Amino acid sequence: MTLKLFEYDKTSFNKGHIALLHEAQHVKITNEINGDYALDFTYPLTDKADHIKENRIVVCEGQAFRITKTTYNPQKGFSVYAPHVSRADARTVHIQNIPDMIGVSPKSVILKAAAGTEFRLLTDGELDEIGMKWVGHDGFLIDFFSSDKLNLFDVIENVRLCCGKGELYADNYSIALVERIGKDTHTRLGICKNMQGIEVERDMSEIVTRLYPYGKDDLHIGSVNGGKQYVDSENIGIYGIREGYKDYSEYTEPEKIKARAEWEMSADNAERIDIPKLNISGSVIELGKLAEYGGLEKLEIGDGVVVLDRGSNIYERVIRIESYPYESEPANITIGSVKRDLFFYLYQMGKLGSRYRKASTSGGKLRADYISGEVKVSGIKTNADGVSTFSGHLNVSELNGLAVDVRDGALYIDGKRVLLEEQEQI
Repeated sequence: MTLKLFEYDKTSFNKGHIALLHEAQHVKITNEINGDYALDFTYPLTDKADHIKENRIVVCEGQAFRITKTTYNPQKGFSVYAPHVSRADARTVHIQNIPDMIGVSPKSVILKAAAGTEFRLLTDGELDEIGMKWVGHDGFLIDFFSSDKLNLFDVIENVRLCCGKGELYADNYSIALVERIGKDTHTRLGICKNMQGIEVERDMSEIVTRLYPYGKDDLHIGSVNGGKQYVDSENIGIYGIREGYKDYSEYTEPEKIKARAEWEMSADNAERIDIPKLNISGSVIELGKLAEYGGLEKLEIGDGVVVLDRGSNIYERVIRIESYPYESEPANITIGSVKRDLFFYLYQMGKLGSRYRKASTSGGKLRADYISGEVKVSGIKTNADGVSTFSGHLNVSELNGLAVDVRDGALYIDGKRVLLEEQEQI
């Protein structure tokens, strides 16, 4: 296998290459979930080096990378940096405006943004074949309010933040925002087997087990929490009382503030604040390159693996790989959790009693001024204020097995009170 060089405007890479870069050295691919995906290599000063120019495309292991930077050194030759086309080219697609898209699937927003570009969206069938699913395959809907001066990569990121989860999968110019990349291989990694220089870091310096949440104008939750203005973690008996606070200035209702605080310590929250942070790093001897393993030990980005550490088995995902596909050098990997905020998503799907809208700002703060969402399930609609209404003829079979109860003149679905647009419809 070797690198193939293509002209800048190619979008298919089965044939038509300019040159084979046989003398490429230190070929490295860096791949991080929702982060860097890039190719680096060096090339000696031969005649073929003249073909290596900015904006041309290099194909490595079947994936296309666009050369964006070259560094020339008379003694060392060329150093080349090339991000994957899903990053490089998606950032150069200027979108003047995306209009309001209310109550639509996440896929439809990205489809709107990708229209007229070289990018295509993978179908559900294509993803099924590789064991992945679009975010929103389960009926999750979002509102995407009108946005100006974006590029395609910005839109994908905004949709991902709106959903609270999602990982960008790319096969050259075919893309999808999937629930998860990779598989649960449970490949076992350890010093006695295939890891070198393993480091397991546990950091409890930022643990909070008693959280004081505040809403707009320092609104507290005492009125809905038995007079207590704080929420305690179930781990308070393990780590003791470690107090902290969070501001949710966009919330004006104590119930929502309390629900959001409880989410900070929920088992469903990969970034919960009441447990130590765990980070595992090291280099891995890629046994999958050896013929006797037949690819069984090959690590892929997103795979769930088991790290053997001092007699414990730690299950985490591979979130970053620096691999050397054509050399014997071991891969550097980082194992841990992918940051996500499922509070918004779970509420939309009826698993939480509060609604959260989130978008990142440059300062890491929160805003909810241009993204919101809704979910519609058999006539049940949740609006931007977190209030549910029901319209149409109520048929219990349409509620997909949810618990339905009518008491005190109100309708409750899975224990959640639902306002009725027309009372006589029950």
